Amino acid sequence: MTWLFCCPDELSEALSNAEIQQGRRQALAVVLGQAVLGAIVAIACLAVWGSRAGASALLGAGIGITATSLMAFAMLRHGGNADPQRVAWSFFTGWVVKIFFTLALLVVAFRSKSVDAAPLLAAYVATFFGYGIGAARSRGHTKKRTFGVAD
Repeated sequence: MTWLFCCPDELSEALSNAEIQQGRRQALAVVLGQAVLGAIVAIACLAVWGSRAGASALLGAGIGITATSLMAFAMLRHGGNADPQRVAWSFFTGWVVKIFFTLALLVVAFRSKSVDAAPLLAAYVATFFGYGIGAARSRGHTKKRTFGVAD
């Protein structure tokens, strides 16, 4: 069974512990990629426009990272041999929570007089590229490796 960012591409059988661990590693790679990209944007905003822009960019990156982490937790909180319907339900529940959480935080941030919108949005959008980084980093970990055994 292969994974497409934290979700198995087929739900016809129970998930093994190894598959759950693989999904968790992939989710961690995505979150780390988002953190790196968010930090790069925040440092750039700090250097070019000052501390207010840097802090706003950190806030935008934090919103993106937190939302992704919430969704990953919702999907991957089940142990091995989880029921496929339960995993699918967790996926959709996590997605809904992620959307509403993100919208609520963005509304609060935009209503604040101390937040610059452009750096916040730039860092938030940069976190979307973390999905690509996470997928690229975990691509080599999808095959089972045998150590000391000839192919």
